[in-house]
Amino acid sequence: MKMRKVIGLFILMAGLLIAVAASSANFAYFQASRNVHIAVVPDDSELIDLEPLQPYAYINDNGMLVIDLSHNNPNWEEGFGKGISPDSTYVFEEVFGVSNDLWENMSICMHLTYSGDSGVLFFTGDYTNTTVGSTDFSFTVNPGEVVKVGMILSGFNYTAGDKINGQVQFYATAGECS
Repeated sequence: MKMRKVIGLFILMAGLLIAVAASSANFAYFQASRNVHIAVVPDDSELIDLEPLQPYAYINDNGMLVIDLSHNNPNWEEGFGKGISPDSTYVFEEVFGVSNDLWENMSICMHLTYSGDSGVLFFTGDYTNTTVGSTDFSFTVNPGEVVKVGMILSGFNYTAGDKINGQVQFYATAGECS
């Protein structure tokens, strides 16, 4: 009988040691399956959206914002101008807007960069004679706000028939711009 008690106690102690050792181990792995639902929407319906504000800007069939001052713009009608003149400067206020519709209710710092042919500059706010456009700048978009972006176009160094092409890139980070 004593031997059974000793063996029983030994088994109980071994079980407790295993249980204690298992409970103090470092966690190494967890696997689970969950659902993810993400809608891919046009630029004017995003959480940070790019919204055309003038007929020169529109959302194309791929859902991307396009700025087009030519007869290829789907908003162009017969009798409207087909571009800019050589040796001239044009200022277009509020060509498109950048909105902040994030659910987190936080400001974002939007960085805009233009690359392409010369003669294209961007600015935010209203144009004044002291407004200086840029091809590379940042601006803060607060929650629920729309920041309006305009363009300065220069036809200097171009002749009739030339085309000005480029690409605007946007990069946003959380928080206000410094």
